[in-house]
Amino acid sequence: MPPVRTPEASWDFRRGQYLEWLGGGGHTLLLAERDDEVIGYALVSVGAGAATWDIGDRVAEIETLSVLEGERGKGVGRALTEAAAEVAKDAGAGSVAVGVAHTNENAIRFYEREGFKPFYVLMLNR
Repeated sequence: MPPVRTPEASWDFRRGQYLEWLGGGGHTLLLAERDDEVIGYALVSVGAGAATWDIGDRVAEIETLSVLEGERGKGVGRALTEAAAEVAKDAGAGSVAVGVAHTNENAIRFYEREGFKPFYVLMLNR
């Protein structure tokens, strides 16, 4: 695995992405709340499908999904994943994708329980 950014640098980078994504259209922010407190969120993009694979002319991607640690295991991630599927359906997307680092075993298990299957391997030459 490549080196990891510091939490501060990571947030600065991600914040810039969020501002760009939410200001440009084609992205949907989903919030999970309990007692007026945000306990999780997902950001979903919808764009053109792949030229090579017949996975639909439009594809949704869960760009990020996060649930507060104390709320994990209570169905919040599932609710956000289901809401992402609704966003995809409403936008005419034939598939929902998510990228996960191969070392993030907990996330891989979660997404597999939600019906996602391994599809594509991104390789880096650093």
